[in-house]
Amino acid sequence: MTSNGSAGDSNNKTEQFVALFAEHRDELFRFILALLPHRADAEDVFQRTSVVLWRKFGDFQPGTNFYYWAARVAQLEVRDYCKVRGREKLVFWTQELVELIADTRHEQQEALVRRRAVLKDCIKGLKPQDRELVELRYSSHTTSKALAESLGKPSVTVYKALARIRRWLFECVERKLAPDQRG
Repeated sequence: MTSNGSAGDSNNKTEQFVALFAEHRDELFRFILALLPHRADAEDVFQRTSVVLWRKFGDFQPGTNFYYWAARVAQLEVRDYCKVRGREKLVFWTQELVELIADTRHEQQEALVRRRAVLKDCIKGLKPQDRELVELRYSSHTTSKALAESLGKPSVTVYKALARIRRWLFECVERKLAPDQRG
């Protein structure tokens, strides 16, 4: 094969990886975050996992589930991270606990994806000012108190509005999922 063919294969491999990784990036990060108690640790492991996934992408079998392959790699990275952290200081995070959480997360994966899709649909049904409040609160990972300050509103007003919106969203999701849960 010519060097142009190899470059084409390499570009195709890169494009495949980027497309699959972009599609599953957020879910993979949430998986790691479920396994580690601190966001900073999860971000560190996510970065390490991203590099390992790229390096090992040649091992990925096209046509299989990229997310489950990536999650297994992430689980191994979490295990290694916990081993190192265990030597640094007292850590109650054991390999058995990581595996139990990972198994539970895998079992619930489809339901979580379905709930997230329904939630997005319910968010679209909010009044514009309620949707904006939710987006401001959660897109920037700001606290409700900081949000209230930035809006120039009393904290209690923002807390009550968010509680009302969360309750409505919860009921919306439950209502839309109810037919699926009966069958």
